[in-house]
Amino acid sequence: MNVNEIISKARPNSKPSTIKQYSIQLNQLKKMFETDNYDFLKSPKNVFSKLEDKHFTTQRNFYNSIIVLLMALDEKKELIDEYIQVRDELNEKYNDSQTNKISEKQKKNFATMEEIEKMLNQMLKEIKTKKLKSKKNLNGKEKELLMMYTIFNMLKIIPTRNEIAGMILSTPKKYSKEDKEFNYLVVGRDKMYYMMNQYKTNKTYGEDKKIDVPVELSKIIRIFIRQAEKKTGDVLFTTSTGNPISKNVLSQMLLKTSKKYIDKGVSTTLMRKIVVSHELGDLKKKQEDLAFKMNHSVATQNKIYIKES
Repeated sequence: MNVNEIISKARPNSKPSTIKQYSIQLNQLKKMFETDNYDFLKSPKNVFSKLEDKHFTTQRNFYNSIIVLLMALDEKKELIDEYIQVRDELNEKYNDSQTNKISEKQKKNFATMEEIEKMLNQMLKEIKTKKLKSKKNLNGKEKELLMMYTIFNMLKIIPTRNEIAGMILSTPKKYSKEDKEFNYLVVGRDKMYYMMNQYKTNKTYGEDKKIDVPVELSKIIRIFIRQAEKKTGDVLFTTSTGNPISKNVLSQMLLKTSKKYIDKGVSTTLMRKIVVSHELGDLKKKQEDLAFKMNHSVATQNKIYIKES
């Protein structure tokens, strides 16, 4: 069974990268069940049991892939609905986790911006002590230190999700000819910016979303590019063996690094919440208090009373 062909035929408007991800997850499931076919999908309870120990977002992603395949195969509605029900419950759980409330797990790992700065300062001290900004032929650990220092600074100043995994180096002249299936760091002589094509909300905001990189961050990135010997067309972040770092691997590296320096596992999701809380936390409290005094909601205040200049 060629899963890519089956899903592509059923979903001609899906992106190749999305179909590839479905295929990867479905192949992983086959390995879990130690089989060369997908007959096991007809026993949902066995699948639920096999996946129950995984994080709920991972489970949800697997169920999405299963549902897409079963629909493409025109399987029985009752079977598909079993998976949809569980998937939708996990979606609700995910949506709850994305509110401004911090989950119990996140509370243990939620760091202040001061703690993030402390971690970055410690990393910078190590980088300076080992002279990694100018040293030739860095070893694997030295490259990883410089890379993680760069990544955390990127997430602090431009708090994307894990879209920087797989980001490719380009130039202002070459970008117009680049494949929009990827995200790019465009580096010019005196300017630098992200060109985002593949990200969670791209259906809303579209491809070619340009995000300028501030000078303070561009200096850090340029040092990493030079010391890691990256060239135009290269994937920006790779493992010690030169393989592109996936979104999942990036998450694990972020958790491992932050755990080492501040004993807290800081993911990209937490970094986004840390940055927003630091930048807008006091403002949010002031707005809620003012809305309460004015006897209306924050939404009403934003829509009616706050006027753009």
